[in-house]
Amino acid sequence: METIKLQTESYLFEESGRQFRTIPFYELSINEWVVYEKGQPKYFIDFNKRQKPLIQDLKSKLDKGEILEECVWKLGRFLGRGWTTKHNITVNEIPNSQQIESIELQILDDLSELFMDLMFVATDTIDKEVFLNDDRLFSIYLVDEMGIESSYIDNLDNLILLLNFLSNTNMSLTELTSSVDRKVYDLTLYKNNCISTDTLDQEYQNWLSESGRENNMDEYGNLIGIVSYLKRNEDNKHLVLITEKRKHWA
Repeated sequence: METIKLQTESYLFEESGRQFRTIPFYELSINEWVVYEKGQPKYFIDFNKRQKPLIQDLKSKLDKGEILEECVWKLGRFLGRGWTTKHNITVNEIPNSQQIESIELQILDDLSELFMDLMFVATDTIDKEVFLNDDRLFSIYLVDEMGIESSYIDNLDNLILLLNFLSNTNMSLTELTSSVDRKVYDLTLYKNNCISTDTLDQEYQNWLSESGRENNMDEYGNLIGIVSYLKRNEDNKHLVLITEKRKHWA
């Protein structure tokens, strides 16, 4: 992701006799926001970038009366991350304690590096052109009893972690074909290696620890859906995974 370096100031704060230094970002304009992940400043939102996909999505929600903090929290949850715009500094600032700081933040204006749509397709035939065309793909597989299992992940590293976790092996991705934002992988070699739902329950906390994703019902439901689909379709000849980067939230 593109980054920005901010010249800012940190301050000393005191709580129960303990002093600590942090950055409250007092100098930000009304159109600039910092997003915190697990209590640490990580992302920068700039509403001046009106043409960027995520800025358009957020602006649309704000125009409908939604609150930015709630939008950011929901987006973080959607991505399996703990996000907030609040620094949660509620204690007293020590006067004249400012200190010049430089901090680098990731610019949050589209989701292409944070979100990948996944489609698992169990099939008896391989047609690369079909996998690159949603109309043809859906017309064939959404009326078929095998269907498609739609899911998501945040990035390629966690995709590999996910596949390794589900197959209980070190999986190597074999690309079948691709387009601008879409890649199609052949997972046939691993289609019968999928863990059971019991193993998922036992190892779920390990998945959260390794991937850094948030523990919520969406996350668990995402995994149980994939496992159930793969188990249900083990007898098909092929297993294909379609991935596509998403720029917009919705």
